[in-house]
Amino acid sequence: MCKISVRIVPNASHTHIVDLCEGVLRIRVMEPAEGNRANEALIKFLSKKLKIKTICIVSGLRAKNKVLDFGNDFTSEQILDRLLQK
Repeated sequence: MCKISVRIVPNASHTHIVDLCEGVLRIRVMEPAEGNRANEALIKFLSKKLKIKTICIVSGLRAKNKVLDFGNDFTSEQILDRLLQK
């Protein structure tokens, strides 16, 4: 399983990846945290960017710090390289 730590910041002006700091990928999403909308926006954003449909939140469902599982087809280095490309 390919797992990556993410820190999500809701209510941003637009959804984007901020940076990778100490092994944690920081992402801002436009949606608010209420009603699980920020989590859904995060999954949708990453799925579209990576073209991977099997992304799930392993831990941190109600927290800013989350661990995401990207399945067995990729390594965490491959995922991070793809996400951090400009």
